[in-house]
Amino acid sequence: MPSRTYELLANLFREAREAQLTAGRAELTEERNQHEALGDGYQPRAGVSDELIEGTVPGTRLMTPAGARDDLVIVFVHGGGFRTGSPRTIRQLGSQLALNARARVLLPKYRLAPEHPYPAALDDCESVYTHALSLVPGAKVVIGGESAGANLAAALLLRRRDAGDERVLAGFLYGGVFDLSLENYTAGSWVGNAGTDLALHPALGPIMTCDYLAGQRASDGYASPALCDLTGLPPLFLQVSSAECLLDDTLALTTAAARAGVHVELEVWPRMLHSWQAAAGFLPEATEAVERTAAFIQRVADGRIVDGAELSGGPASLDDIQQS
Repeated sequence: MPSRTYELLANLFREAREAQLTAGRAELTEERNQHEALGDGYQPRAGVSDELIEGTVPGTRLMTPAGARDDLVIVFVHGGGFRTGSPRTIRQLGSQLALNARARVLLPKYRLAPEHPYPAALDDCESVYTHALSLVPGAKVVIGGESAGANLAAALLLRRRDAGDERVLAGFLYGGVFDLSLENYTAGSWVGNAGTDLALHPALGPIMTCDYLAGQRASDGYASPALCDLTGLPPLFLQVSSAECLLDDTLALTTAAARAGVHVELEVWPRMLHSWQAAAGFLPEATEAVERTAAFIQRVADGRIVDGAELSGGPASLDDIQQS
């Protein structure tokens, strides 16, 4: 049963989604301000330093836990439908990751749509990744993200694979939008979970796609990772809620990765909020989700990963999805 804290947070998400549906495209500035205000409630955890860094995209933050390991750096990309959000809005999640994985975590600042359409955000994330390589010489890098940030993280994994980069150790993706095709918003979990997802709605999908792609095709480049060849990606760890609109996007990417021979682990959490992990340290379910992510990262970093796919790992199996 969801915690009492979860129920309180769900009410806030429900109110925010209704306001977003009512406002639509016209109130993007207000939507951005609200997202930033939400970040004020998400403070870094004790024992983790939080600093703005120079030498890369302005506004990028670095979270450093005491006793950080010297062989690993994490790059974690914020969500917000490509249109809102910033590193401030995921400081609490980033610091929880840093604590649990005992690693430095970079939170990239990237340009937002519609002012800066694809691939501007991806280019910025790659610039931050390049900075991560110089931050701890010789360290491996893990790339992750949530929601639209999971799309950018997956795209960055693909871009670095195609560049022949051997320093990317693994990837982790929370509730990502991996197929930006307009028809994707008219079927499957986008429709089936419209009544249970308290953050997203099918009406918001086309706005996100049109603003981000600005006339480009969903299949162009790395815009829709689920439509790409995933062969050769490093081990992946994915979490998604059974109740969110992006459930099928995650299932599609997981299946495609497994078929491409990628080691992939999937966790489907029953009836959670979209991007619930952002409340780590505040919401018990979020804290546990991040702890499980960190355990995966440490297994990969320590060479304790087993080849193959785990399509039903975590708090729920694929059979549980159909019963939720």
